Amino acid sequence: MGDAPAIAHLSRDLIEADLPWSWTPRRVASLMRQRESAAVIARDQNRLAGFILAQYGDESAHIALLGVADEYRRQGIGRRMVQWVEETAMVAGLFLVRLEVRAIKREARHFYARLGYRETDRVDGYYSGLEDAIKMSRDLRALSTSK
Repeated sequence: MGDAPAIAHLSRDLIEADLPWSWTPRRVASLMRQRESAAVIARDQNRLAGFILAQYGDESAHIALLGVADEYRRQGIGRRMVQWVEETAMVAGLFLVRLEVRAIKREARHFYARLGYRETDRVDGYYSGLEDAIKMSRDLRALSTSK
């Protein structure tokens, strides 16, 4: 729970830049307290290098937030955190992972596509009525049969 403020601030800088701040420390902490949620934190000494917040439902897992600080990108941190969420989902019997990403964040969209996520929908004005979202998902059933 002590990481909620740092996660919220990194989210504001990386994910919500140019949008109203919605993932405030209070909202991040609230999600982290939920029984069906998980938070994975990547650290370099005492510095927050990255994080992922996920929710596990009855039929799918949902990546709510994923962020890796600029100086730690392209080191596999984000990929490993997504894999952790996917593996945890499969252990729970969930074989679909969903997420939303800002339509203008092409690098993020390509990152998820390289991990096997496909774009499934576009939602107009999803982010504070200002910006569209691209919904993406990944079916994990092929992974579960190959292990």
